[in-house]
Amino acid sequence: MRQDLLPAPVSAIIGGPLGRRASERASSLAQLLSLVTAMTAIPLVLGVARQGHCVAKGWSGDEQFWRGCFSDLPAQYQIAGLDRGVGAWVRGDVPLEPLPVLSGAMAAVATLVPDGSWLAQTRWYFALWAVLVAVLAMSCVVAVGLTRPHRLDLATQLALSPVYVVAAFLSPDLLAVALVLWAMWAWEHDRPRATGVLLGVALLAHGYVLAVLLALVGTALAQQRRAELRRALVPAAVVVLVLGLASALLAPGVWRRPLEVLTGNGSGYGSPWHVPALLGHPLPVWSVLVLVALGWLAALALGLWFLSAAWRTPTWAQLSAFVVPVVAITSRATPVQAALWVVSLAILAGVSWRTHLGLVAVEVVHASALWLYIGGLSDAAKGLPAAWYVVITLGRALTWGFLMWSVWYTPNDTRGERHGPPPGQPAPPRAVPEPHPAR
Repeated sequence: MRQDLLPAPVSAIIGGPLGRRASERASSLAQLLSLVTAMTAIPLVLGVARQGHCVAKGWSGDEQFWRGCFSDLPAQYQIAGLDRGVGAWVRGDVPLEPLPVLSGAMAAVATLVPDGSWLAQTRWYFALWAVLVAVLAMSCVVAVGLTRPHRLDLATQLALSPVYVVAAFLSPDLLAVALVLWAMWAWEHDRPRATGVLLGVALLAHGYVLAVLLALVGTALAQQRRAELRRALVPAAVVVLVLGLASALLAPGVWRRPLEVLTGNGSGYGSPWHVPALLGHPLPVWSVLVLVALGWLAALALGLWFLSAAWRTPTWAQLSAFVVPVVAITSRATPVQAALWVVSLAILAGVSWRTHLGLVAVEVVHASALWLYIGGLSDAAKGLPAAWYVVITLGRALTWGFLMWSVWYTPNDTRGERHGPPPGQPAPPRAVPEPHPAR
C-alpha cells in the first residue's frame, strides 16, 4: 500500500515518525506521552535555576529585578502576610489580587510552610510552589496529549516550551490554565458535565476564563452541539453560584482586593493603555475601564467574525486562542504570566514551532525589559528608559496580533481524531484510487 495514502504517522518525541522496528508497546499513547511529559523537566529546571540568585539572597530590593528573578509568589508571601495562614485569608486580612480559587491556593500552600527565619520561610514557600507548578505543567502537557493524541508534537511543543522558564514561577496562573486545558479534553471526549465543572472552578480563578467560556458557546453553536452545550453550561453555572455565594457569605474579604483592582486601579505594566503613563501622562481610571470594556467587545466581535468568515469552523481551542489574546492585551495590565495562557492555547490550537518560539522570544524580551525598567525607577543609570519599554510593549501587542493571524490560518486537522484509532494501533487502510487507463 502506498505510504502517502496512509494517515499521518504518530509523532513520537519531536514530531518525527516512528521507526519501522518500533514495538507496539513503544508506540502506545501511554508510553509516548509519558516520555513527552518527562521532557517538561527541562524548561522547569531552567526556570528554577533562573530564580537561583533570589533563592540564595532573598526576594527583596532592586537586585531581584537586575537579576531577573522576581516572582510574585514569594513577594506576596512577604507583602500580603501569607504566613498568617488560611484563617487570615478568610477574614480578608490577606489582600491578594487573584480571584478566590487562586488566592485560596496561595493561602493554602502558605499553611505548609514550617517555622523559621523570614528568608527560610520564603524559600519554603517558593519551593512548595515550584513542586506544584511542576505538577501543573506536566498535567497541562498530558491534557494536550490526550486531547490531540494524533498530534503529540503539540504536547512536545508545550513540554519543551521556554514559556515555562519565563513565566511559570511568577504566579499561580498555571492552575487556572490547567483547569481550562482539562476542560477542553473533557469536551473533546464527550464529557460535557465534566467540562462545565472544570470551567466553573476556573471562572472563579481567572478572568480570562470568561473569554474561553464564550468561545465554547460560539464553537458549540457553530458545530450544532447545542445539547452538549446545555449539559456543560448548567454545571458551570451551579459551580459558580455555589462556590461564589459560599465564598461571598463565609469569607467576603477574599473578594475585596480583586474588586478594588478591577474598579479602582488604573493601567498596569504590559498593557497598551499604560503607554501614556510611561510617557508621563497617565490615563484616568474611568477611561481605562472604558478601554477594557471596549477590548472585551472587540474580542466578541472578532470571535464572531472568525466563526462566520473563516474558511473552516474553528475548534474551541482555536477560537479561544483567537479571542484570549485580545482580552489579555486590552486588559488593565498584561503581566508576563499572561504568556502562559496565550502560548498554551495557541499550541493546542495547532500553531507551528516557528510561531510558538517566535512568540516566546518576544515574551523573553518583554520580561527582561520590564525588570530592567522597574529597576531603573530607582537607578536610572542602569535601567531601561521608558521610551524603550514603550516600544517593546507595542511590539509585544503586534506579535500577539500575528499570533491571531496564524491561528486564523491554522488548519482544522482534528476532524476524525475524536473517533480515530489511538496511537500504536493500525488505522483502517484507505482505498487506493484506480489508475487512469493508459491513453
